[in-house]
Order: sequence, then structure tokens, then C-alpha cells
Amino acid sequence: MKAILERALLSLSPACREEALTHVSYANEKGSPINNERLEFLGDAVLYLAVGSILYGRYPSSSEGDLTRMRASLVSGANLARIALEGGLGDLIRLGKGEQASGGHSRPRVLGSALEALIGGVFVEHGWRRALSLVKEIYAGTTFDSVPVDPKTRVQELVQRTPGGTLDYRVVKVEGPDHRRLFTVACVVNGEEVSTGEGSSKKEAEERAAAAYLRVVRET
Repeated sequence: MKAILERALLSLSPACREEALTHVSYANEKGSPINNERLEFLGDAVLYLAVGSILYGRYPSSSEGDLTRMRASLVSGANLARIALEGGLGDLIRLGKGEQASGGHSRPRVLGSALEALIGGVFVEHGWRRALSLVKEIYAGTTFDSVPVDPKTRVQELVQRTPGGTLDYRVVKVEGPDHRRLFTVACVVNGEEVSTGEGSSKKEAEERAAAAYLRVVRET
């Protein structure tokens, strides 16, 4: 994985590479407008499309639900962080002193964002085909049909078993400075708050709230 991500980084212009590896905490500390959030935004969309395209071609008989479950797990925050860590991105990300001191180089949210920013950078400078090729390389060793179902998808399936069932995730609280936010999200089933979860991003907090609800269901 390290060789794959290194090649992708080296294919970028110095300016784009620097942007992809600059966390907002570093930019704020230096008073610079350059950080990887815009590339992360774009890379997230490219990653979703690329993984969806790969799954669509590889599993022509799979249902929309099966494809959605596999994609959700493949692009989950935890999986992206694992890929970034294995690829050595954590050591390359430029962080502010506070974020660095608190272990930002190994923080899942920071790692996943850097990986998405890298994919976004490849798309910006080289186009769709190169970005798709990079995503294919990243997931080349993955056995897609054994990918576990993520907690949010499991909860959605449980709720959909009841006609008219509703599912929502609501942000209950946001704490901390901009570079170190802590989100608290509630999982709301049929209008009732059934569990909560915390995370450094809204997405991570939602996943933990869903996992907490699944634990409640198993215990009842």
C-alpha cells in the first residue's frame, strides 16, 4: 500500500501535494488559506463513484442493497484510516502543534481525510481515469464479497423491516476548537432517540451511534 500511495503523491505537482497533506490545524496556525478540505470534499465524491463503478462491474447479479452495503464498508472512516496508515500517510501530514501533540498523525478522521484529499488531487491533475486506476490499486487485494456490513447499514435494514419505520441521525452537541471538534450524534428510530455516539466527525459519530443501537438490540 505504501508504494501505491507514494506513486500517487509523486505524480502530483508540489503545490497540489502540499495542499493534500496540509491539515486545517496547520493552515490555521500558519495563517494560510491552503489546507486539504477542498480536495477532501472532491476526493470523497470521486471515491464513492469509483468504488460504486468497480462493484457494479464486478457483481452484475448483486442487488442495489448488496452493492450499497459493500460500498459503505469499503469507504467507511475506519477503513480509509487503516488504508492511509498502512500507506504511511500519517507521517507525511502537516499538522498544527496542538493536533500533533494530541496524536493527530494516527487519528482516523485526519488519516481518512488525507487519503480522500490525495484521491481528489489525482482527479484534479490527471482526470477520472487515473483516479479510478488509483482506487482500483488501493482495493486490489480486497475480497469484496466478504466485506462486513457497517453499523449504519445494519440499522437501516432493521428499521426497514417495519413498514413506515423511520431513521434519522441528529447532531446533539458539538464541542472543542475548530481543529479538534467532538460531535455527539443521536440515532433516532421512529421518532425516538435510541442511542448516541461521539466522534471527531459527524460521520464517525453516526457510525458509533448506530453501533451503540445494535448493542442495545442484541441485549434485548
